[in-house]
Amino acid sequence: MKEIPMEQLKEMLLSNEPVHVVDVREDEEVALGMIPNAKHIPMQEVPNHLDEFDTNKTYYIVCAAGARSARVVDYLTDHNIDAVNVEGGMKAWGDGGLTYGGI
Repeated sequence: MKEIPMEQLKEMLLSNEPVHVVDVREDEEVALGMIPNAKHIPMQEVPNHLDEFDTNKTYYIVCAAGARSARVVDYLTDHNIDAVNVEGGMKAWGDGGLTYGGI
């Protein structure tokens, strides 16, 4: 499974590279804040949204701490979708110059 640390994802977002982030946390977790421009698809709903993933793009999958996102990455990879787990999830986000919480 491919993984990157949250710090690397933050650098990519700050450099304005096209980055496709999918947040697989539950609604109540996302209500506390999420990465700007991330797409929210709760983990259990990912199979219902499989047709929304472009096989020509790379998706960075985020959850609270990295366990759920790792499971989603395995699932997406099994379906020929390029997915990368973001290590540490939103717990590793901090502020980092971008907004999280209080959005």
